[in-house]
Amino acid sequence: MAIKVSGPWNEGYVMDMYVEKSIYIQDDAFGNPIFNTTYTEIGKLLHSMKYNGHYDNSRAIADICTPFLEKWLADKEIDIIIPAPPTVRRDNQPVYMIAEAIANSMNSPYSDCILEKTGQIQSKSMPKDKKEISGTIIQLKPAKRKCNILLIDDFYSTGETAAECVNVLKKDILIDKVFYFSIAKTK
Repeated sequence: MAIKVSGPWNEGYVMDMYVEKSIYIQDDAFGNPIFNTTYTEIGKLLHSMKYNGHYDNSRAIADICTPFLEKWLADKEIDIIIPAPPTVRRDNQPVYMIAEAIANSMNSPYSDCILEKTGQIQSKSMPKDKKEISGTIIQLKPAKRKCNILLIDDFYSTGETAAECVNVLKKDILIDKVFYFSIAKTK
């Protein structure tokens, strides 16, 4: 079920695909395409959480992910779990809720105030030939001691945002290893 992904992280995985299939039906009255979309189990939970306000799904997502994470990370020391910073500012940040639920499930320390995204344009909204996100992620707090981090993300698409997060974290001389985990892979 988990999909290995390559990047500047020490090792990384995505739990599952976001969508099983999506079939175009027609355009609506305003010319917007309408699709009949079938989500994976975790994709459905994530979609419902992010776009329909079902924030209690963070616990169900953690319940699905934790057994894999515990097996994968069994021989690795993780000192803290942090979320990838979201681009869209919301009162309730799904990626924070998911990362915190996973941290609680794994009895690991958690912080959502290590990284911040300064740019407001989502990587997926940028033209493929003009994706430039370097400098849009900043580290708010330096590490106080040598540590390994598990970086949690909600969506993995191109991996550019995740890579920028890891590149920023690895500039901190006290951060040894960064492991990356995302809930769902798009496309």
